[in-house]
Amino acid sequence: MLGHHNLRTFSTDTIPARYEGIIDEVTLVYETYGQLNEARDNAILVIHGFSANSHVARHTEDDEPGWWDWAVGPGLALDTLQYFVVCANNLGSCFGSSGPTTVNKQTGQQLGSSFPFPTIADIVFCQHELQKELEIEVWRAVIGGSLGGMAALHWAASYPDKVGAAICLNAGARVSHTGYGLMSVQADMIRQEEFRGLRLARQLATLAYLDEEYFQQLAVGDPSWRLTQWLSQEADAFSMRFNPYSYLGFLHAMMDFDCRPSPFSTQPSVMIVGCSEDKLFSPAIIQETIIRFTIGQTPETFMVHSVYGHDAFLLDDSLYAPLLRDAFLR
Repeated sequence: MLGHHNLRTFSTDTIPARYEGIIDEVTLVYETYGQLNEARDNAILVIHGFSANSHVARHTEDDEPGWWDWAVGPGLALDTLQYFVVCANNLGSCFGSSGPTTVNKQTGQQLGSSFPFPTIADIVFCQHELQKELEIEVWRAVIGGSLGGMAALHWAASYPDKVGAAICLNAGARVSHTGYGLMSVQADMIRQEEFRGLRLARQLATLAYLDEEYFQQLAVGDPSWRLTQWLSQEADAFSMRFNPYSYLGFLHAMMDFDCRPSPFSTQPSVMIVGCSEDKLFSPAIIQETIIRFTIGQTPETFMVHSVYGHDAFLLDDSLYAPLLRDAFLR
């Protein structure tokens, strides 16, 4: 499993209401980087996106690569010489936390489709329980991209006194109409035929995430490159490591998200980074999110251009590393 000996486990019988009677407890696997200071005020929560896990970065040189190696580590944008970084595998995933692959103790079988689809609120609820377990009164910041960015906004809206800053990357208060449609089609694919549907859904998602210019660059760089073959290989690798019910659950979590903070609440500082080429969270969605979260102060907002589209927060370190670094230098 990614992260091997650095994985930690937290379990609690305080669970989201919709899971009562289905599971007795929630388990989250998580990893930490850096040291929590004596004041316990240097902790940053990183929330992974749709299909990632708790292994945000390498712990040592011989560790397996993380999904955000360029962002988390000594001297990097999220400097682990200064900050204590926590990343938990989201509720509903298939990498150790409670989800469809959790085994029913009575039947000995995986919960599968009987595991309720998590909402963004459910995911954050469990992260808040972990926060209490770690005895961290206030996160210095909560940071996420895509589904993780939605969760960061939910932290700001629902737990404003528990987070100093919310940084939302390539996400917004809801998905675009195009994004909703693309996700709905993917959900139908999986419902019709689980594992074949998962492969097809992943191929459609990949086409939605990346910009046309990215594919043009691949074709120019390698005259033998073929889109269909590349998509098929990528989907094969993905379907071997991911669970179709986890995929279906996260689709619904994103489709159902519609974040509207109370106009009477005290908001933490909010930073929103959007990508003009992002089909799931278009510039119009970013603008709508800014309006919703303008309570007392306007969120700090950046719009970037990237051939990586929705995946830019993962792949375009030249754009996102300076933005993250500047956010913590203020």
